[in-house]
Amino acid sequence: MEQDFQLVSVDAANAKHVGAVFQSVYGNDFPIQYVYQPEAVAAEIAAERLTAVLAFDAEGQPAGYVSMFKNAPNFQLWEVGNMVVNPVYRQSRLSLLLANCCQSAELMNIAGSDGLYSEAVCHHYMTQVGSAKAGMADYALEIDQLAGSSFKEHCADTERISCVFNFIEYTKPSLPTYIPNVYEDMARTLLQPLKKRDILASTAVLPQQGNLRQEEKYYEFAGTWKLAVWETGATWSEDVAALLAEAARRNVVSLQVAVNMALPHLGAAVEELRKQGFFFGGVLPRWFGSDGLLMQVVLGGEPNFAGAKLYTQTARTLRQYCQADWELRKT
Repeated sequence: MEQDFQLVSVDAANAKHVGAVFQSVYGNDFPIQYVYQPEAVAAEIAAERLTAVLAFDAEGQPAGYVSMFKNAPNFQLWEVGNMVVNPVYRQSRLSLLLANCCQSAELMNIAGSDGLYSEAVCHHYMTQVGSAKAGMADYALEIDQLAGSSFKEHCADTERISCVFNFIEYTKPSLPTYIPNVYEDMARTLLQPLKKRDILASTAVLPQQGNLRQEEKYYEFAGTWKLAVWETGATWSEDVAALLAEAARRNVVSLQVAVNMALPHLGAAVEELRKQGFFFGGVLPRWFGSDGLLMQVVLGGEPNFAGAKLYTQTARTLRQYCQADWELRKT
């Protein structure tokens, strides 16, 4: 379908059209309800937590939407978020136009950021292909992260959906990146496409003083709990055990812990996670300003590694590596 579209940045004046695009696909059931509330959308943009573009068709009707938002501990990262296309234009070039918006610093208002990332779903290839075409590389595989039942567009054929973490870097980190001996080869391979950084072996022991410092994102509807650990503190082993107990109480399926790779004792922190059942997920570049190492555990059943449809060779290699590490944890 050939069609001309007008692409404009979302602001307070046109935010009322965002909800109409979501309604064309999800009705009023999209899990993030503020998209239906123009004032809330405008407030997120004013707070610089959201930036977005609307597409209007030749008749001036809202036809598509793409957004980025700040969801990482590092406030200088933008996550490539929701891209929604009215089903009428599914066979048009609109999806490509919206994807290309993510490379426009002016249209998307992302100048000065450290980088962009996305979590491309793995029950189809489209978002992974789009990320690759946008210049993003794969750095982590988040196993069984999402509930398949939450997808009304491109319905999933598995109970849980894994995601590939893609990233493109714009600035160079100022802090070193420590890597644990157990994951050295894979970590170095994953870090290779990034800007040059100081990579050091992590040999320090866990600290005997200090407190755990972390941030968390809990998505009850998805059964997903993500934690970003800035500092491990003196009671790391007990903290990990308490985390697992709380995750079980909440009926969490996907529990993810990203540990700051600027910590000299990263290796010791990772070993404790491995002892308590966590397995490798990958690297989250610039997650803390410095890089992050992702560890994960799937609760309530075995991880569905085979169910992920993976586009790149890097993602397929990551799956083999993550599964092998999980097998070691299982035994």
